[in-house]
Amino acid sequence: MAKVSIRHVFVIVVMFTLGAKARAQSNYFPENAFSDIPSVNRSTSDFYARHLAGLREPSLLEMKKSPSSESYRFLWLRSFLHPVAVRLDVKPDGSAVVTAKIGSGAADLKAGALTNNTSKSLTAEQVRSFLALINDSGFWTLPTHLDGSGGADGAEWIIEGVKNGKYHVVARWSPEEGPIRRLGLILALDLAHIHIPKREIY
Repeated sequence: MAKVSIRHVFVIVVMFTLGAKARAQSNYFPENAFSDIPSVNRSTSDFYARHLAGLREPSLLEMKKSPSSESYRFLWLRSFLHPVAVRLDVKPDGSAVVTAKIGSGAADLKAGALTNNTSKSLTAEQVRSFLALINDSGFWTLPTHLDGSGGADGAEWIIEGVKNGKYHVVARWSPEEGPIRRLGLILALDLAHIHIPKREIY
């Protein structure tokens, strides 16, 4: 049986306190993506969706309807700090645009207003390097969630990808190493050039 972590309990409490406004945004994620427990999955999905909606982010799940679409997104929700979303959209010529957004709220509660929205172009060489890392990390076959992971204070690291009509999402709690941490930091720091103090990387 899947375990219910302190983080999941906290998320459920937050959802009941603030209301499930993101239910209408349920098309952000597949059904039962984050937990085998329906109430936990619903609250987790709604929690992530509310931040994506607050940051005015599109649904990558919906984008899979277009086989030509290829995008990757890092949603970073750190306790007590502003929510961050970084999206890399690959163009037909192999180049890409990376878009970074930051909300004014606290990531453990709500996104708040969109305070930072910047985009920059990436060369085909930069994109090839990132896509090689995606493939080498085994991203498309990583389990979406790990039962029993989580905590009271920390950070959600959510990486999504859509390519050739296929969608996948992987969520990890404060990873200290591994592919999701590596992909997230490359998107946020190396490609989007977001300035994050070292003490705020968790």
